[in-house]
Amino acid sequence: MTTTTLIHSPLTSELIKSVIETLPVQSRIMVRLLLLQYLEPSEDDVQFIVEDQPDSRFMAGDQPETKKSLVAATREVNERIAQYSGFLRQKRERPWLQVECLKKQMALTDLTIRAAEGLLTSKFHVDRAELKDRKQSAVSALPRPEIRRLERALEQEEITEDNYHRDRMLIEYQTLIRRRERQRRRLRNAEQEYELSGLAPLQDHEVAHIWGIPLGSLSARKVKALTHYLSALQARLEQEAEASGPEQAQPDLWRETFRVLSRKPSQRSIVTFIPGIERTEEALIEKLKTFADGSMPEATESGFWQLITRVHDSEHSGPWHSHARAIFALQRLFAIQADSEPTLDELEEDLLKATRPKSKDDALPAQQADEQPAELSEQALGVLNALAGEIDDKRTT
Repeated sequence: MTTTTLIHSPLTSELIKSVIETLPVQSRIMVRLLLLQYLEPSEDDVQFIVEDQPDSRFMAGDQPETKKSLVAATREVNERIAQYSGFLRQKRERPWLQVECLKKQMALTDLTIRAAEGLLTSKFHVDRAELKDRKQSAVSALPRPEIRRLERALEQEEITEDNYHRDRMLIEYQTLIRRRERQRRRLRNAEQEYELSGLAPLQDHEVAHIWGIPLGSLSARKVKALTHYLSALQARLEQEAEASGPEQAQPDLWRETFRVLSRKPSQRSIVTFIPGIERTEEALIEKLKTFADGSMPEATESGFWQLITRVHDSEHSGPWHSHARAIFALQRLFAIQADSEPTLDELEEDLLKATRPKSKDDALPAQQADEQPAELSEQALGVLNALAGEIDDKRTT
């Protein structure tokens, strides 16, 4: 006989929590630990874990002569729960921040593309056919050789400044199209990672570390707890939907449990600056501003995005801080994007300024003849004399 569930009885987080509350204490704790990134054990659960742990004096290896106090054992269990809970939360928060930042970046890029298309059609009189052709060939275009060719032609007066400006704007338009495609791929990957991170239960060895019991006995408890939970959940669904419409095949209730709970927004972590992406927080913020407004060079932009989003596992940071560096950078990027919302006119002005040919006066170096060289202090002169091998008179007696 095929077990079915009804269309009009959707699974909700309130239903999941109420079913878990009705489970036997051991099964309730096991399910909550497996769902640790969404449901944390209660104080009563922690006390049961502490009392249920085997006496370390009867375990193999070098063990203490006296049993650990109840207070110390409770503190250690709470610390391990907080450790794993924080790691799972950050593991899910990092791709969520990527998704949010990329959505804002794509909105800005779309508006910039719209500004570029408006300038090309109105100011530079580019027809729709050429614009479509440039858009289709944007992925394979090589901007650097083309820009060098334009600059050389302008220097040799083979083209006018207006023609240079027009062709340079077309190159910038293709750069924006490529940026939009990169951001689309990044968003797809970030959304997949975010979805997968929300469907991951706590691993068996991690549950055993929190509970303080061997893996052998844990496996039997896990099977028993999942059987209790899924049976109770199925019974509740059938009971609530007993008199409703047509039936359909039963979904994977364990997987659906994660899907329902993952609708809860990710919690924001409080992280501090960790050197690695840049040496100082100020330098990182400056680069993030350049990245956010789209002025970062195309060759640098892809590498910088990988730096601020990848997981950093090393012997210095450790696995529990592997997401903190990326989360800090993404949180700052999110804040910068929220404070910057340029208008279409501002973007058009920025595009015109970036693609406008440089005048010859701007290319010449500024005259510095009137500036006097800075004088070195006595301490600096002493260092230079010492490096040159001369005797420093101030050190003689």
